[in-house]
Amino acid sequence: MSAPPPTPSPTVFSNAISVVRAVMDLVMDFSFQKFVTPKLVRIIYAISLVAALISGVTWMFSGFKDGITHGLFTLITGPVAFFVYVLFARVGMELILAVFSIAEGIKKLEEKNR
Repeated sequence: MSAPPPTPSPTVFSNAISVVRAVMDLVMDFSFQKFVTPKLVRIIYAISLVAALISGVTWMFSGFKDGITHGLFTLITGPVAFFVYVLFARVGMELILAVFSIAEGIKKLEEKNR
């Protein structure tokens, strides 16, 4: 008797498709019973980190077009600007999560009092 064929393990592509489907289900929920933003914060934060990296590197090397002094200035201030941008992005995401956490807490209290 032969063994059953092995079940295929989920691939990155199938995982991505399932995540997109879950997000689309949340986005298309017109009853607004569940919040989408807390689930998307990781994606938004990752996109902001990539944007910060691209803009920081662009800033660092674009200064050399105007001269060596300006290039050295941008080479030094680029990582500082990147760090400040990432710091503000992180604080912004945490503020968003705090607001949604407060909203969910209030919702639970309202349900408890009914």
